[in-house]
Amino acid sequence: MLIDYSKQTGKKITTKGDKKRFININEITHIKCEDYLSTIFLNNGAKIHEVKTLREFEKELAELGFFRIRSNIIVNGNYITEVDTRICKRTVKLEKNDFIVARSRSRPFINWIS
Repeated sequence: MLIDYSKQTGKKITTKGDKKRFININEITHIKCEDYLSTIFLNNGAKIHEVKTLREFEKELAELGFFRIRSNIIVNGNYITEVDTRICKRTVKLEKNDFIVARSRSRPFINWIS
């Protein structure tokens, strides 16, 4: 699947109480969720916490080059620097982070990056 990362030009709105924050989508490297608290990781090292499920993020960002590699992690394909496709490992490197792709998502992931 060929992904057009130029679509990542918009902004993502996050809310915290009465405040709204605008984030450039192309600055999001990955999103990690624990229960209902999601942490958005930005390319400058900042973290933003959002009370939202990963399923909601997945629906919003799938067409923009984001892929869910585990039940609790979505990665921005634009920041993938290396993929190890060995059967026993299946790791994705995002700059300074290494993530293991879930077995159930490895085949769709390989098809997605091809």
